[in-house]
Amino acid sequence: MAQIGLLGGAFDPPHNGHLAVARAVLAARGLDRVDLLVSGQSPHRGGKITVAPAADRAAMAHLAAQDEIGIGVEECELARSGPSYTIDTIRWLRRERPQNRYCVIVGADMALDLPNWREAGELLDLVEIVPVLRPGFDTSLFERLVPALGKAHVARLRAAHVDVPQLAVSSTAVRNAVAAGESIEAMVPAAVARYIYARRLYR
Repeated sequence: MAQIGLLGGAFDPPHNGHLAVARAVLAARGLDRVDLLVSGQSPHRGGKITVAPAADRAAMAHLAAQDEIGIGVEECELARSGPSYTIDTIRWLRRERPQNRYCVIVGADMALDLPNWREAGELLDLVEIVPVLRPGFDTSLFERLVPALGKAHVARLRAAHVDVPQLAVSSTAVRNAVAAGESIEAMVPAAVARYIYARRLYR
């Protein structure tokens, strides 16, 4: 049974920070693979609006992963209409790909929001959640989750967490740099940069 981590995001565009998180969790958790889970319509923050079309975001995710060992891409959410809830994705994957065992990688801010996720208790029963803590966040954040999630679930979250480096890059920063005519070579993989320029994205 393959052990696969799911790193969800719009990947609008994917950048070196995404890859750093994927590499860190891949190594720390001893996974067979980490898949960049390209989101459809996000249910968070009122439904995050993407800039690039889904096909471009998926293509860029594949380009970002192509030279990485142990990093792949999962596009199942793009086939569904409406908001992409993690619980629905996990149920679909468990049904359609029973040969795999999944864990879900979340940033510290998303971990703090877990009590507001759809069917959060059921999700925590179905799949391991791996919080990634960048500098500025420490394990004290888990204590804030105990009232909503309970000590047992929070203990598993704490045990699964992975510390990751801080990279001063975001998809918003990449888009802004492109719009301003600035270089993005240090922010995204070379293949992704070439794709953005060729498709004239974010201008």
